[in-house]
Amino acid sequence: MGGTGLLCRALLLSFVGNLGAPDKRLCNGPCGLRPGVEIKDANSRILGGKDTQPGAWPWMVSMQLVTHNGQRFHACGGSLLTPTWVLTAAHCFKSTRDPSQWRLVVGAWKVQEAAATTLGPLVQERKAVHILLHEQYNSLTEANDIALVEMDGPVRCGYLVQIACLPWPSAVLLKDSEPCIIVGWGYTEEDALEPANILQEAEVKIINLEICNGTDWYHGFIHSTNLCAGYPEGKIDTCQGDSGGPLMCKDKSTDTFVVTGITSWGTGCARAKRPGVYTSTGDFLEWIVSKIGVDGELDDMPSTVKKPILMPIRGKSGRRSFSFQPHWFYFFS
Repeated sequence: MGGTGLLCRALLLSFVGNLGAPDKRLCNGPCGLRPGVEIKDANSRILGGKDTQPGAWPWMVSMQLVTHNGQRFHACGGSLLTPTWVLTAAHCFKSTRDPSQWRLVVGAWKVQEAAATTLGPLVQERKAVHILLHEQYNSLTEANDIALVEMDGPVRCGYLVQIACLPWPSAVLLKDSEPCIIVGWGYTEEDALEPANILQEAEVKIINLEICNGTDWYHGFIHSTNLCAGYPEGKIDTCQGDSGGPLMCKDKSTDTFVVTGITSWGTGCARAKRPGVYTSTGDFLEWIVSKIGVDGELDDMPSTVKKPILMPIRGKSGRRSFSFQPHWFYFFS
């Protein structure tokens, strides 16, 4: 995760460096602020688990697809990096990369499925204008599963909306069994008919990549730029609809939650030895800055599935999955 030179300095200034007081209108202030709530117990499950409190994770974004008749469907999660840029997973755009079909909802707590209107008075909605997938994203192996979405106008910060923190370029590698938090509006059961309408939260633990890549686990399909998080016995996990959302681990020096991973894929949901697989944001800091740009605005920014195509194993769009077969495997959208 290390880095040197002007680019890394720009990263620090842009995402972790400013310790000044926040400007709620312009989102100029420390990242990772949670002014509306203090988490008390996240030791629950996204699958059938615990509702968050409103404003618990104020950088969480609901990325929604809009149909021709104005109805909207939550498709993926995302993390607000700046007032106009959202970090998410590249595989969220397999069905469409047309920005006109996407809406980004910030400050939401409840998200209704297939509703014509889902916005409350404090929720902010923006249209997507640019969708940037990593140039080396591989939809078969889910390598480099990271994307950025630019919105058509800046959002304003407050109790329900804040900017997320990214890891320092020189951040210490996560330790095995380190507790982290996952959040999302995804399915609360693997075979559920629709996602949760209230944002869910849960605690998971980092799993050693060598273990996660073992023969009885993911059998070598994990990349060096991935993180595994969950439990050997399963039970607590992300699921479809949670894709693109954050895996958040606490920076012990600042006591601030950092978006350490992006929900990418997994086999089933909450199965034993099939934990969630996440894109490691620390491995893509230079890519993020190369796309967003470090201009005057960023210098002032905060501190520190549809039905399966081949086999009916998993449900609607969201976190990806595959089933292992001799010499090959299936992916689902």
